[in-house]
Amino acid sequence: MKKMSLKNLSAFLLSLVLVAGVFSCKDDSENPKPNEPEPVNQNKVEGSWKIKAMTIEPAVNGITDMLAFYEALAGNNCLSQTTITFNGNGKVTGKVPAGCVEDDDSPVVGSGATWKVVGNKIQVIEDGETDEFDLEVKGNEMKWSVSETEDGQTFKTTLVFKK
Repeated sequence: MKKMSLKNLSAFLLSLVLVAGVFSCKDDSENPKPNEPEPVNQNKVEGSWKIKAMTIEPAVNGITDMLAFYEALAGNNCLSQTTITFNGNGKVTGKVPAGCVEDDDSPVVGSGATWKVVGNKIQVIEDGETDEFDLEVKGNEMKWSVSETEDGQTFKTTLVFKK
């Protein structure tokens, strides 16, 4: 069985994230509401992270653990071993482990990808598209989540990163 390349897997994952981003809501309010969490300090996001979990609720075709599904599909654990770095200058870079890509020209993210924290949300901008996620950072764990409604059913996707 031929293994899916990380480049194809990354493209598939990015497509999923982009689709989820299309359905995410934006709150333009400058004043936090009483029960909303405090805005996240951008410095808490800076650094290198690896994806440790990716879930969807409710289950889609019986699957809630999307990270395990993607890695089983690829036949490797390259996705969870890939390092994504959120640089202090607002740029996003990444590093794929040796043996996970077919060539050295397979980027994790586009060369112009950027990020910023707005309140308790993180925005990732790539190729003119902005994806926005609810953001929570506690110690060495960062969670992104987004909800989307399809055919009257709301799905929540959560990505968990660890430093």
